Amino acid sequence: MQFDFQLFSIIATTAYPKECQYTLEQCLEVFRCYFQTYEGYIGRPHPSIKREQITRIMEAMPCIVMEDRVEKLELLDPEDYTFLIDLHFKTQYRECDYNINHFFSGRVREMRLYDVESG
Repeated sequence: MQFDFQLFSIIATTAYPKECQYTLEQCLEVFRCYFQTYEGYIGRPHPSIKREQITRIMEAMPCIVMEDRVEKLELLDPEDYTFLIDLHFKTQYRECDYNINHFFSGRVREMRLYDVESG
Protein backbone atom coordinates (compact mmCIF):
# COMPACT_ATOMS: atom_id res chain seq x y z
CA MET A 1 0.00 0.00 0.00
CA GLN A 2 1.43 3.36 -1.03
CA PHE A 3 -0.71 5.31 1.45
CA ASP A 4 1.35 6.16 4.56
CA PHE A 5 -0.79 4.19 6.99
CA GLN A 6 1.76 4.46 9.80
CA LEU A 7 1.53 8.27 9.77
CA PHE A 8 -2.26 8.05 9.41
CA SER A 9 -2.41 5.73 12.46
CA ILE A 10 -0.55 8.29 14.58
CA ILE A 11 -2.99 11.02 13.58
CA ALA A 12 -5.97 8.69 14.06
CA THR A 13 -4.78 7.85 17.56
CA THR A 14 -4.96 11.53 18.51
CA ALA A 15 -8.36 11.84 16.78
CA TYR A 16 -9.93 8.79 18.46
CA PRO A 17 -13.13 9.86 20.25
CA LYS A 18 -13.49 8.88 23.92
CA GLU A 19 -17.03 7.55 23.47
CA CYS A 20 -16.43 5.42 20.36
CA GLN A 21 -18.11 2.00 20.34
CA TYR A 22 -15.22 0.50 18.36
CA THR A 23 -11.73 0.14 19.73
CA LEU A 24 -9.00 2.18 18.10
CA GLU A 25 -7.67 -1.02 16.52
CA GLN A 26 -11.08 -1.82 15.01
CA CYS A 27 -11.35 1.69 13.59
CA LEU A 28 -7.87 1.45 12.10
CA GLU A 29 -8.74 -1.87 10.45
CA VAL A 30 -11.78 -0.28 8.78
CA PHE A 31 -9.61 2.60 7.57
CA ARG A 32 -6.92 0.17 6.34
CA CYS A 33 -9.50 -1.86 4.42
CA TYR A 34 -10.91 1.28 2.82
CA PHE A 35 -7.54 2.73 1.84
CA GLN A 36 -6.28 -0.57 0.42
CA THR A 37 -9.47 -1.05 -1.59
CA TYR A 38 -9.28 2.55 -2.79
CA GLU A 39 -5.74 1.99 -4.10
CA GLY A 40 -6.79 -1.25 -5.75
CA TYR A 41 -9.65 0.35 -7.64
CA ILE A 42 -8.36 3.88 -8.22
CA GLY A 43 -4.68 3.08 -8.70
CA ARG A 44 -3.27 5.74 -6.39
CA PRO A 45 -3.17 6.43 -2.64
CA HIS A 46 -6.22 7.93 -0.96
CA PRO A 47 -5.89 11.70 -0.39
CA SER A 48 -5.10 12.87 3.14
CA ILE A 49 -8.02 13.66 5.38
CA LYS A 50 -8.24 16.08 8.28
CA ARG A 51 -8.13 15.06 11.92
CA GLU A 52 -11.71 16.31 12.41
CA GLN A 53 -12.86 14.13 9.52
CA ILE A 54 -11.14 11.10 11.04
CA THR A 55 -12.95 11.70 14.35
CA ARG A 56 -16.33 12.11 12.61
CA ILE A 57 -15.81 8.89 10.64
CA MET A 58 -14.80 6.93 13.77
CA GLU A 59 -17.92 8.16 15.55
CA ALA A 60 -20.08 7.07 12.59
CA MET A 61 -18.50 3.64 12.04
CA PRO A 62 -20.44 1.51 14.54
CA CYS A 63 -23.92 2.26 13.21
CA ILE A 64 -26.00 3.33 10.25
CA VAL A 65 -29.21 5.31 10.54
CA MET A 66 -31.76 3.40 8.46
CA GLU A 67 -34.31 5.78 6.94
CA ASP A 68 -36.88 3.20 5.78
CA ARG A 69 -37.09 0.95 8.85
CA VAL A 70 -38.84 0.88 12.19
CA GLU A 71 -35.51 -0.01 13.80
CA LYS A 72 -33.68 3.17 12.82
CA LEU A 73 -30.22 2.09 13.92
CA GLU A 74 -28.28 -0.76 12.36
CA LEU A 75 -25.24 -1.75 14.42
CA LEU A 76 -22.30 -3.01 12.42
CA ASP A 77 -19.43 -5.27 13.32
CA PRO A 78 -16.10 -3.97 12.03
CA GLU A 79 -15.89 -7.07 9.80
CA ASP A 80 -19.08 -5.97 8.00
CA TYR A 81 -17.10 -3.19 6.38
CA THR A 82 -15.19 -5.60 4.14
CA PHE A 83 -18.38 -6.30 2.17
CA LEU A 84 -19.76 -2.77 2.33
CA ILE A 85 -16.53 -1.23 1.09
CA ASP A 86 -16.23 -3.72 -1.75
CA LEU A 87 -19.82 -3.03 -2.82
CA HIS A 88 -19.18 0.71 -2.59
CA PHE A 89 -16.34 0.51 -5.09
CA LYS A 90 -18.40 -1.69 -7.42
CA THR A 91 -21.21 0.90 -7.44
CA GLN A 92 -21.28 3.48 -10.23
CA TYR A 93 -22.08 6.94 -8.86
CA ARG A 94 -22.47 10.19 -10.71
CA GLU A 95 -19.43 12.37 -10.05
CA CYS A 96 -17.85 10.42 -7.20
CA ASP A 97 -14.14 10.37 -6.38
CA TYR A 98 -14.64 7.47 -3.90
CA ASN A 99 -13.13 9.46 -1.05
CA ILE A 100 -13.81 7.90 2.35
CA ASN A 101 -15.73 11.05 3.30
CA HIS A 102 -18.26 10.23 0.57
CA PHE A 103 -18.63 6.68 1.89
CA PHE A 104 -19.46 7.99 5.37
CA SER A 105 -21.84 10.70 4.14
CA GLY A 106 -25.58 10.70 3.51
CA ARG A 107 -27.13 7.29 2.88
CA VAL A 108 -24.21 5.66 1.05
CA ARG A 109 -23.52 2.97 3.67
CA GLU A 110 -27.25 2.39 4.13
CA MET A 111 -27.69 1.74 0.39
CA ARG A 112 -24.73 -0.66 0.34
CA LEU A 113 -26.22 -2.50 3.33
CA TYR A 114 -29.44 -2.93 1.34
CA ASP A 115 -27.29 -4.37 -1.48
CA VAL A 116 -25.84 -6.94 0.95
CA GLU A 117 -29.30 -7.88 2.21
CA SER A 118 -30.81 -8.20 -1.27
CA GLY A 119 -27.85 -10.04 -2.78
